[in-house]
Amino acid sequence: MPILEYHVLGAAPADAPYPELYVTRPDFHHQMNWLDDHGYQAVTLEAVEDAWYRGGALPPKPVVLSFDDGYRPQFTFALPELRKHGWPGLLNLKTEGSDLYASNVEAMIGVGWELAAHTIHHLDLTTLDAAQLKEEIAGSRQILRREYGVPVADFCYPAGQFDDTVIAAVEAAGYTGATTEIPGDAERQKPYELSRFEILGSTGVSGLSTDLASG
Repeated sequence: MPILEYHVLGAAPADAPYPELYVTRPDFHHQMNWLDDHGYQAVTLEAVEDAWYRGGALPPKPVVLSFDDGYRPQFTFALPELRKHGWPGLLNLKTEGSDLYASNVEAMIGVGWELAAHTIHHLDLTTLDAAQLKEEIAGSRQILRREYGVPVADFCYPAGQFDDTVIAAVEAAGYTGATTEIPGDAERQKPYELSRFEILGSTGVSGLSTDLASG
């Protein structure tokens, strides 16, 4: 099951600390059109898990479009771009430091986007003690559920950092699954180690098609 991971949409400024994480808007537009032209249909991770574990149904070529951290262009550009195709996205939202207003997040949820927790402070979870780990993992879910009134079934590890202790805390907090930065297709047998294809500024349509063919 392919899950695509996007960060910032737009051209990287000269002082960007991680310019490779910026995907230009024309590239994103062309990638979405390529997916549509080749029969892919974006779904939520909740829909995937419903099909995997509860007998739900998916389209013939499903793909999850995930967006990490909560950057402003995810609302101003990704949202309208996906609406052209009638697709939802998966917004992995940190509760502190996001560029999105609450009204932006509400608008995304209102047209079918799934909201997943991405901790409170975007810390390396493998370095935290038990109390800090519970705050970041269970606490972020509680905050999002309270603020937006949605289930928040899934979690996203900051910078892909996790270990067995972190996985146990995610499961104990009641999440159904968790996404990583391990490249490849997500597998139903590893719900708390779901792989993703990270889409970078250098990926383009050709790299996207190669990723999907390799899954």
